[in-house]
Amino acid sequence: MAEALTTQEQLAVEEFLSEVRSRELPHSAGLVSQPTALKFLMARKFDVPRAIDLFQAYKNTRIKEGIININPDEEPLRSELLSGKFTVLPGRDAKGAALALFTARLHRPDVTTHKAVLQAIIYQLDKAIESVQTQRDGLIFIYDMTNSTYGNFDYELCVKILNLLKGAFPARLKCVFIVSSPLWFRAPFAVLRLFVREKLRERVCTVKAHELISHIPVSSLPEHLGGTSQYSHVAWIQSCVNMQTNTIQDDAHDCVGRLLRSYSLDNSNKSIGDSRTRGLGQYQQSSNSASDRSDGNHQHWNGSAVGGAAESVSGPNANMNGRGLQAPPQSDTPPDTPLSQKEEGDAASTATDSGHKSQNEGLNEEDEECDEEGGIPSLPKKSLPRAPNQSPPLSSSWGPDESCYMEMSVHVPDQGGMTVYELVDYVKRKKKRGIYQEYENIRKEPPAGSFDYSKKLSNQIKNRYSDVLCLDQSRVHLCQLCDDEDETSDYINASFMDGYKSRNAYIATQGPLPKTFGDFWRMVWEQMVLIIVMTTRVVERGRVKCGQYWPLEEGKAEQHGYFLIRNTHIQLFQDFQLTHLELYNTQSGEKREVSHYLYVSWPDFGVPKSASAMLDFREHVLERRKAAVQNLGSSWRGPPWGPPVVVHCSAGIGRTGTFCTLDICLSQLEDVGTVDVHQTVRRMRTQRAFSIQTWDQYYFCYTAVIEYAQRHGKLSPVQWSDSDLETDSE
Repeated sequence: MAEALTTQEQLAVEEFLSEVRSRELPHSAGLVSQPTALKFLMARKFDVPRAIDLFQAYKNTRIKEGIININPDEEPLRSELLSGKFTVLPGRDAKGAALALFTARLHRPDVTTHKAVLQAIIYQLDKAIESVQTQRDGLIFIYDMTNSTYGNFDYELCVKILNLLKGAFPARLKCVFIVSSPLWFRAPFAVLRLFVREKLRERVCTVKAHELISHIPVSSLPEHLGGTSQYSHVAWIQSCVNMQTNTIQDDAHDCVGRLLRSYSLDNSNKSIGDSRTRGLGQYQQSSNSASDRSDGNHQHWNGSAVGGAAESVSGPNANMNGRGLQAPPQSDTPPDTPLSQKEEGDAASTATDSGHKSQNEGLNEEDEECDEEGGIPSLPKKSLPRAPNQSPPLSSSWGPDESCYMEMSVHVPDQGGMTVYELVDYVKRKKKRGIYQEYENIRKEPPAGSFDYSKKLSNQIKNRYSDVLCLDQSRVHLCQLCDDEDETSDYINASFMDGYKSRNAYIATQGPLPKTFGDFWRMVWEQMVLIIVMTTRVVERGRVKCGQYWPLEEGKAEQHGYFLIRNTHIQLFQDFQLTHLELYNTQSGEKREVSHYLYVSWPDFGVPKSASAMLDFREHVLERRKAAVQNLGSSWRGPPWGPPVVVHCSAGIGRTGTFCTLDICLSQLEDVGTVDVHQTVRRMRTQRAFSIQTWDQYYFCYTAVIEYAQRHGKLSPVQWSDSDLETDSE
């Protein structure tokens, strides 16, 4: 270790080792080393419980993906390392973070497996975090989509990589760059965008390739990304090989290698160990004097020592076949093809012979730890929500501008939008029946994701309706309660939804149940919610639509979980009421103000004949939100539109979807003069499945936009004659 440990840090190391070893099998308890402990502790700022959680997540990820042994001179891993698809760059960002680059155009799902790609990534990242600086300053993962095609795209693999980086790798993830291409904004990538946003909300930014230089020093970026670095992938791989020792007893460079191998039978373990030892010995013999100087520090593979390593591949043994042990050929930038023609053929045949067993299952949601940190001070207790001054900024460490957030939203203007005059002609031509059929086509589209976590037995009782569930990729994660036996205490039936050019602008949720009141207020606290919009009454037509989760009378207070909610003042309007609430956290002693809107003018049947009341209601909510964000002042370090607005009805899809659709469409109309109700609803349903529940709610969105245009002088009065049947809605 290059840096001396403090007494407290040394005690943390001892505590970590003691706890981890007590959890392992007797014959493998001593296989976790101090260097391994330091990696996980550094990644969690020497918070021992969280470091142990990270260790377990990393180990479980490798077990799940079958990555027990990582031998770089065995196929298909060797071909993956040769490909240059994934590499660690020699430069760093301005704050010292290491740079890792995944080049999407070099990925060929038809000739490689998920396991091989993940092995190559883990192998290289394990070597990268041998650097104390990387352990301390973290890692930036650059996902380069430039010049990639649909044939290079592998959603399941992306999910696995991001799951690994987000919650199961011993290094601080500073930021993830998805270097955008036209593909990124097309429909097949919508689910991936949602997943990226959910997993790495405050640590992800999308930029064009040419914009990278405004975030990362030019000297650290390769030439094909606008930089000046003439990095050598071969030198990096050679340095990885040089880090290896030629005895199996020292596995400090593989975080849990020996431990995982101990799970195998003793004779299998011995066979693997002998094979790995022989392979590494031959690697060492083929390396030049650079190995004598290599200690894992980055300057050794970006300086004079690299030259010797690179030159070694030009000797007589440079053309060894797929089982050979020589370092890969020189490549200053990622090549257009993964390997030379000969090696590419070998790799393809190897993949074919192995049956191409692609790992198609992403990590289950329950395998993730509720960990939002990334250089953020840890809280005294994990169950405590963040206070305003502890909330991680929703911008990256470089502070991307609003356009970065816009690119992450699924709701951006495109060529399909219509002006209000075109919209009127469209509705007149299609008539109500045609608009109904348009909605019916949307309704038949299958959900864009899975509902696995909502379906867990312990979560089913938290759902108001058994058939209204949360998509796994967009659900809101509550912080896990450490003192709760319920392993799914991070669950609430609520989904993040984008607004117009604003990601995570809303949280769409069901009407809280009495058993979930505490969870609801915990979500409000953790997400720093300022505005709650309720579009149903508690009881309608003799049916309970939502629990009474806030005190009705002024001056009254109620306790739910560890939150005390006080009704400080009520304002009554013609179509809605505004209740001013004070939310007090009994654990931290903090309090916040929350505005609760209750819209009371939705009719018991169908939808409103006029959108006038709903439009007034929306304007009041927007003004209130703007003022509330301004009142936060410098304590709010997130996007300019503020924290998410919670919107709910009974199920959280019908009236909730209608309100959000209207807000998105009208925001776009004000911005660029066009709307696209059809695409807005389709995109919304990729985040909150089944949003807009009925035909008449969908039709109402069209007429409400037209009525808004009339009110604001964008359109002359239009006469409507709606004689078609009305449909009940929630």
